Amino acid sequence: MINYPNYLRLIKLNWLHLAGFYVVIELFMITYAILDVLQTNQWQPFITKILLNAPFLMLTYGLIPIVIFCVVILLLDAIFFATMNRSALYIVLVEWCIIAPIFIYWSFEYKYWLWIALAASFLVTQVWRSRKLMSG
Repeated sequence: MINYPNYLRLIKLNWLHLAGFYVVIELFMITYAILDVLQTNQWQPFITKILLNAPFLMLTYGLIPIVIFCVVILLLDAIFFATMNRSALYIVLVEWCIIAPIFIYWSFEYKYWLWIALAASFLVTQVWRSRKLMSG
């Protein structure tokens, strides 16, 4: 059971997910730009692609899934941390097991492999978040 001040800390630590998503999207876009340059041998749009595509993708196409993700994770945090008397690591892994299959399904449904990378990022940030919660 997590007390009220720790619950506020739990909510504040959700920024880790957004930072992790941004880093993964940026790495994905850099990889995509490098592969594109190797195919076309045109270096001019490379800098634009690696600097503008990730924020554009996250703030336009990704805005609705990110808002839904944040609402769902806050609801799961509220439910699980209030009702389960388990370690933070156990709870965040259960949350990951609930949300990650959706990302993986979208990856195959839309043939857009960034979703798998985002599921992996979510796992890493969940474990990181649980460690920050347990450290005080």
